[in-house]
Amino acid sequence: MRLKASRRRPGGFTLVELLVVIAIIGVLIALLLPAVQSAREAARRNQCLNNCKQMGLAIHNYHDTSKYLPPSRVRDQYLTWAGIILDYMEEGNIADQVDLTKRFDDQPQVFRESVIPVYHCPSRGRDGDLTIPRGQQIPVSGSNAAGDPIGIRGDYACVSSTFRSSSQSSMDQYFDGAIVLPKRNDTSGNFKGRTSFKKLVDGLSNTFLVSENSYWMSARASIYDGDDNPGGIMGRADINIVKAALPNGGRGINLGQRQGGAIAQSPVDVIVDGRPCWFGSDHPQVMIVTLADGSGRSMSKGTELEILEAFVTRNGQEVVNLGDL
Repeated sequence: MRLKASRRRPGGFTLVELLVVIAIIGVLIALLLPAVQSAREAARRNQCLNNCKQMGLAIHNYHDTSKYLPPSRVRDQYLTWAGIILDYMEEGNIADQVDLTKRFDDQPQVFRESVIPVYHCPSRGRDGDLTIPRGQQIPVSGSNAAGDPIGIRGDYACVSSTFRSSSQSSMDQYFDGAIVLPKRNDTSGNFKGRTSFKKLVDGLSNTFLVSENSYWMSARASIYDGDDNPGGIMGRADINIVKAALPNGGRGINLGQRQGGAIAQSPVDVIVDGRPCWFGSDHPQVMIVTLADGSGRSMSKGTELEILEAFVTRNGQEVVNLGDL
């Protein structure tokens, strides 16, 4: 007797099974994507932290050689701290092109336009690495006015003060931070720094040297361009703290009206609570800074201005704790 052959189910998935599999994959991707993005941001933040450490090390090596800290800029139209320390950044090919006796405008194009990775935060969204993309017309006004050459943008700035006085340029020499205008300079580019580690009375681990800057600060001019770039303002500008940090206790100095510097909470912030934002970060919730001991550190963007004031002033005689950041 022949047995009737059993029917076999055709191979493959049904439409329902396929939709279920796709739905499961979609759920897994949705669950994993935030973790992947968080891991990527953590890596970018660590790279930014490493950038700040490298700048801190370069500043220390510069100080060991010259016996003073680099100035925020040589003078109007000359180079900033970022160009001055380049010889200590393991960027020998570019550093060899720098001439500190020349204005920024007269520096070689290869120096002005060669990207230095350490000066760029990997989390910062930029429309280009240069102040004006090649091929675009130079605007007729502003920090990149006609005749102002192109240069690389930078995502970091030296921390110079807690205040901007109403008299501005005449007060720049009295800034109360670590990296300020030089004690002596001339039109040939010769200079001598005003500050040294000995003058950071508050302690090297309690004083800022460099920080991530705001998007506005990054976009306004090249990180090397010292024209109208005396350094960044961060803090509350308490009159008593400011005077304590200045030469001779600020005696005889009329500070006039003062503006402190807030922290930008987003790339579009220029003013926060009525205060300009020289500093900021594209990292969620935190900003990376370089302390005068050469270390890098993450700090909360929501840190109170009084705390920032304590870490900016070089001789404010405040009692502070790194945990407050």
